[in-house]
Amino acid sequence: MNLLKLGKDNWARTRPTKEGIIFLILTLFVGFAALNTGNNLLYLVFGMMLSFVAASGIMSMINLSGIEVKTIAPEDVFALTPIPFRFSVRNLKPLIPSYSLTIDIEGKSTFITYLPPKSTKNVTINNFFKKRGWNKIPKAILFTRFPFGFFKKWIKINEDDEVILVYPKVENAHMELNEFQEKFGELETEAIGFGSDLRSIRTFNQGDNPKFIHWKTTAKTGRLMYRELQDDKSKRYIIEFTPTKDENHLEFEITRAASVLLELLQHGYDVEFIAPDRTFTSSQIGRFPRPVLRYLALYN
Repeated sequence: MNLLKLGKDNWARTRPTKEGIIFLILTLFVGFAALNTGNNLLYLVFGMMLSFVAASGIMSMINLSGIEVKTIAPEDVFALTPIPFRFSVRNLKPLIPSYSLTIDIEGKSTFITYLPPKSTKNVTINNFFKKRGWNKIPKAILFTRFPFGFFKKWIKINEDDEVILVYPKVENAHMELNEFQEKFGELETEAIGFGSDLRSIRTFNQGDNPKFIHWKTTAKTGRLMYRELQDDKSKRYIIEFTPTKDENHLEFEITRAASVLLELLQHGYDVEFIAPDRTFTSSQIGRFPRPVLRYLALYN
């Protein structure tokens, strides 16, 4: 039955809250007082307090059951970069709503005040991974303190063996062109084409396309001047990844290579990536270099 279903987990854990511990101590105190004095009023109060404890356990169990939670991890994850973990929370109970639900992941939490029956809500928690490579998805729990806050009852959302590939850390890679050429090398052809960048202005020759006459310069010099445009295909770079054997410096080099690669692609360059044991052509890399990022993430 959905009323008793606890998602992927098969049992719920229970722990008293600070308020619950105080209430339990008061309940025991009233019970001892009722036994010692034989006062019927104290017996009545003791019974009511016990009923509150029992009702709290039963209602919290019903409130937590019948809740289905699906974890939706982002496709591209970078180390030390906040990423949104999305959770789809669905109440499978046909008639009974759920109240005061909290999803917690490594101390970060999001709160759902009210979840109607047969309804779904999507919530997000930002988290990050500390290192590149294969990482275990952090443990997530669904808990509630409903109805009186005496007990915290929770179930696990995900399994401990689920993993996700984390790409290297990425930083701002803004640098001068000369500095980039010095550090990583360059391949840029001298081809003339019909791109968007101006290559040079020269004297107009017979057979040149009149469409590209530079009229402002022509007016200044009194001679027909022609615009040479850079071929967009020449906007190509080669990144040579030659990692050091120094483990302390290796992470910096991996981060730098990934950062520069993404920076160049963002500016519309075709990039070829040469690693010690393989080469990634610009056609393999495309507009988002998942093959290279995967290689760098798993590089040892």
